[in-house]
Amino acid sequence: MPITTRIAATAATFATLAALTACSSGSDNKATSTPIMPNVSSGVVAAAVSETGSVPGVYRPMDTGKSRSGLEASILAVEDTGTRYGPGVVVTFQVANTTDKPWEGFNWLPPTLVYGPPGTPAEAITSLSEGYGAGVQGVIPPGSRQTVKEAYKVSKNLLNPAVITAGSVVWQGDFTSFQR
Repeated sequence: MPITTRIAATAATFATLAALTACSSGSDNKATSTPIMPNVSSGVVAAAVSETGSVPGVYRPMDTGKSRSGLEASILAVEDTGTRYGPGVVVTFQVANTTDKPWEGFNWLPPTLVYGPPGTPAEAITSLSEGYGAGVQGVIPPGSRQTVKEAYKVSKNLLNPAVITAGSVVWQGDFTSFQR
């Protein structure tokens, strides 16, 4: 590979890492990313949300998503709860390492939750004593799974439509009646 190509690739890698670090720094995280949404007018968004599998790479709430890194992720539960910081909703994820290499937990970016027709970002709740917002702990070896709980300052009854983004995995749809 020519030196100019290697330099460009290295620069792109550092730019990506800097952007990811900026998005995940601090304990008072506010949702700052934009979810992947179909390129349609707002009147058609609700119709696209209700269809099944209509947008490639965007999963329905009950689907298992596959990330670009090869991991699989599922949403196990979406539940209203009381937290130390007031009422909220807890989203429980299961992350499965389907690759042949250990996956470092520090690669887990805090998922975002955007809800309602205007796409309102939900404020994340980080409460390590309650187990919310701690992310993936340690390493997930090949063939292993880990459960992760994330909490947000929003009521479950407002999650139609909603978009949950965890890294490169995006779920979209009605989470108000989610039950596994």
